[in-house]
Amino acid sequence: MNRKTGLSAMLSVVCSALVGCASATPPASSVAANSPAEVPPPAVAPAPSPKAVPAEAKAAEPVKGETAKPADEPRDGLRKASRPPMDLLTGNNVVYVFNFPGSAKGEAAKVQCESAGDPASVRGCLAKEREKIPVESVRFVKDAHGQFWWVTYNRYKGNLLKWHKVQFMPGKEDADTIKLSLVGKDKGIAPMPRVPAALKVELPNDYSIVISDPEHGEMMFDAKIGLMDAEPSD
Repeated sequence: MNRKTGLSAMLSVVCSALVGCASATPPASSVAANSPAEVPPPAVAPAPSPKAVPAEAKAAEPVKGETAKPADEPRDGLRKASRPPMDLLTGNNVVYVFNFPGSAKGEAAKVQCESAGDPASVRGCLAKEREKIPVESVRFVKDAHGQFWWVTYNRYKGNLLKWHKVQFMPGKEDADTIKLSLVGKDKGIAPMPRVPAALKVELPNDYSIVISDPEHGEMMFDAKIGLMDAEPSD
């Protein structure tokens, strides 16, 4: 090998070494140190879903514009009359006993007598006010001839007597009231000098009636069945 050839071979070896170093992949540590760290994009929070409302809560929410309606209640807390007024008044041999404390006169007497003082005086005062109303009980009967009679009873010397007895014709009727047209003269032992033209009877339930009396105002009566015998025809 001559000198020129040896020099060329040495230059070739050095050049190959330099090219190999330049093309070699740098170590991972070097890349990590020299290149910026990749930052992940910020997490986007999911949109809040509407809060579920239980079906019970939805049902309980009031509807705009609506108001609760109070329950219909009979006059004295009992159930309403189950049959037409005329059927109740004349059926089942029923007698209506005067309820003084529940009537207009009884309520007024209570207010008046409570000022009497001790309980005994109050009772005596109420008894005197009760005696001013000559009615013990009433009946609405149909006789053998098909005629209707309004009969009132009062106690006289221990006996229950027909105080008033007036014929009537059934008038205007709805679910719980009836108007009785009174006709003819009073045939009782204490006849009224002037018989009123009509009698209004209210039936708030199956157990009581309220008569609008022209003299004593609203009079309440409690129903009693079988208390008297059937009314005989005169």
